[in-house]
Amino acid sequence: MQKLLTTKEVAEMLRMRIETIVRKAEQGLLPAVKIGGRWRIPQDRLEQWFREKEAASADAVGKKPGKPIVLKTYHMGGSRDTYSRKDIYKDL
Repeated sequence: MQKLLTTKEVAEMLRMRIETIVRKAEQGLLPAVKIGGRWRIPQDRLEQWFREKEAASADAVGKKPGKPIVLKTYHMGGSRDTYSRKDIYKDL
């Protein structure tokens, strides 16, 4: 029989609040089963879930944002030149 962890044990392992673990279990974001009105998390399923999350995080690291950042430009008084915010505040 597999070991079932309490929400308190999982909260300590993941360094989260118990309420967060319960909410994630209720939302189906954490592999959990309700036994006798209390949530229990099978240890082997939790470890598998954690490995999947870890792999997804590793894949996301280093990806560039899809949309480039475009700075607004401003006309400065009587000058006909156009300046970006970066140009205006570069010496501050």
